[in-house]
Amino acid sequence: MTDLIGELRARRLVRELDAVRGPRAGRPTRPIDLDGDPWCVLGAHVDLLEVQVLCTTVGGREIFRERIPVPLLHTGAEAGYALLRSVLCSQLGRIPEDLTLVAVQLGLPGYVAADRGIVSSSSFLGWDGMPLETLVYDTLYSAGFENVTVGIGQDSHLAALHAVREELRLPLPRLAVYVGGLREVGGAVVLDGEIFQGADGGAGDFGHAHVDPEGPLCSCGRHGCLNSLIGPTYLLVQGGLADQSGAEQLVVEDPYQAVRRLADAGEAGDRQVLAVLARAGTALGRALDDVIGALNPDVVALGGYLAVLQPFLLDGLQDQISRRLRVEAFAGTALVTLARTEPRVSLGAALAARDACLSDPLNLTHVV
Repeated sequence: MTDLIGELRARRLVRELDAVRGPRAGRPTRPIDLDGDPWCVLGAHVDLLEVQVLCTTVGGREIFRERIPVPLLHTGAEAGYALLRSVLCSQLGRIPEDLTLVAVQLGLPGYVAADRGIVSSSSFLGWDGMPLETLVYDTLYSAGFENVTVGIGQDSHLAALHAVREELRLPLPRLAVYVGGLREVGGAVVLDGEIFQGADGGAGDFGHAHVDPEGPLCSCGRHGCLNSLIGPTYLLVQGGLADQSGAEQLVVEDPYQAVRRLADAGEAGDRQVLAVLARAGTALGRALDDVIGALNPDVVALGGYLAVLQPFLLDGLQDQISRRLRVEAFAGTALVTLARTEPRVSLGAALAARDACLSDPLNLTHVV
């Protein structure tokens, strides 16, 4: 053990902190703190038209970040992974030679069976059934990277992880609910600072909460899901800001501009848009009322496009949940809005990769 500590100190893998004197006689103890600089992780947001990559040390120091345009929309598994593989290889080549890559985490739109690393379904990408974790392992091995932990996650889950752990101006809540997204409603449940996956990775699917059986058709085939009532495409069309095809194209190609168009119209006092957003706030409130009743969370956090539109949604939302929050058992639930952070998914991916390293510390050791 003494030899191991000696080697770690020589390689700056641990750093000594100030000595701590206890009440007993003898030499004061000297705690050590893990220095994550010799190892690095790669987090990536695999989006429809680009991949956002973030490389940090295990200690959290940023090494590099990049946004790489790549058309992944409806590519299908084989063609899509060929494009993604090229991106991964180019980014692996940027890792400094004095750092050891120990974990890679990808986040993408769709449902992911995280325990098996399989994309169970992704309507935007068309990667249904793709064994993505295995493919990434193969890519790493062929590029000369061994003993690297790979994780695959849902983009909204990773966004929630970063939002709850890094952005909330509160002590870490025991149970938090995140609702956000860019092109549609995504969500997650964060329990003790970790994503609650559910039985097969689908927990937190609030976008398909069944709010109104008589509502518009949802992409999932049902009527009146929350997504069908408050998704950006629906709001643009109902607000008279675009026709169906134009709204769909704008939301896919530039979701930030799509939401900005809605917010600008609301701020300008456009009555049609304000009425549509008010109804959206009511629909969101109905869904969250059920979520609060079922989960009794400490915090409900709004992010993504919902945070941008929050001023126009809030009255209807609060009207729907106010009765619930007057009950003592639910009165402690806080509703918070998070500032929009564009790379939230890649930040969450890097955070999850760092977590994976620390949950398997033997991967951070060296043979003495």
